Amino acid sequence: MKKITIAAIILSIFAVAGCSSQNKQDMKQGLTEVGHATRDATKATGHFFRDTTKDVIENVKQATSD
Repeated sequence: MKKITIAAIILSIFAVAGCSSQNKQDMKQGLTEVGHATRDATKATGHFFRDTTKDVIENVKQATSD
């Protein structure tokens, strides 16, 4: 009886280890995609504020020069 229990535990450890490896790969891929999306959003936000600031400065210059 003990041999069957030990064999079942070892088999389930190998099964979980295999699933865990695939899950780790999936998590890594998911985190990479999130990282890229975050980078892209940050870049777009930075460009938005840069462009908005340029517009404000130009508008102020035009308003004060007239």
